[in-house]
Amino acid sequence: MKKDMSKPLTREIMIDRLRAVVEHDERIVGAVDYGSESEGRADQWSDIDLALFVRDTDLPSFEQNWKAWAAQFGELLLAFPGVLDHPWTVYRADPVPLRVDFAFHPASKLDIITAWPNSPLSLEAMIWCDKTGGELSNSVQQLIGRQLGPSDKAATFEKICGSFWYYLLFAHCKLQRGQHWFAREAFNSWVIGNLLALLKFEASAFERWQSAPASWNLEQVITPQRLAQLDKCIPAVGIENLQNTFTHTAWLGREVCTAIAKAHHWI
Repeated sequence: MKKDMSKPLTREIMIDRLRAVVEHDERIVGAVDYGSESEGRADQWSDIDLALFVRDTDLPSFEQNWKAWAAQFGELLLAFPGVLDHPWTVYRADPVPLRVDFAFHPASKLDIITAWPNSPLSLEAMIWCDKTGGELSNSVQQLIGRQLGPSDKAATFEKICGSFWYYLLFAHCKLQRGQHWFAREAFNSWVIGNLLALLKFEASAFERWQSAPASWNLEQVITPQRLAQLDKCIPAVGIENLQNTFTHTAWLGREVCTAIAKAHHWI
């Protein structure tokens, strides 16, 4: 692919380049945007999430040489196996380096789309190209308007409430053992993650529950009082401060768990 190097690479230019290639590459039978663009939430800071369905016979070599394939779109700063070993890239671009996450799937597995936690605005918003005679479009059609909230609220609450208390005790025990960084990592990763989910649950903020971290849009959906309480769950330097933060977090968690259980008549 011949790239126009006269202007800096932007997200819009990258999308044009990607679309042109996937449309004309005979190995690719379908391409879908499975990220924020398809749901109308993208801005200049967003990444690009692109899933490609490749002919089964071509997929092994395509995956083996994916970095060379990806290099045609711009100057690669990073190219590595990300979550689930999907190919993740970062390109030199304006106003900041651009993240492009790829996912390669065999053409024979088009039906996996129906299980994805996506809710595109329309077929056109998600599908970049469909060379499958409409099979890809039929799968995507089932995602349009899908609700992404928890399928079972009681079971979901049981899990995040239980996980919050379990990991808070876990972090406390590591702190008492003198494993301060282990305790801090467990608290920041697992305790706070479940606390954020509890706060979203209390606010009945279930939009994109299945597809986004609990921190997504948190500031816009919880009350100012809860946000102020949450700010006090940021541990300062020192063991004593960390222990005090654990205590404050436990009180907040108790308050939120009780409020949820009462609101849903579970107690």
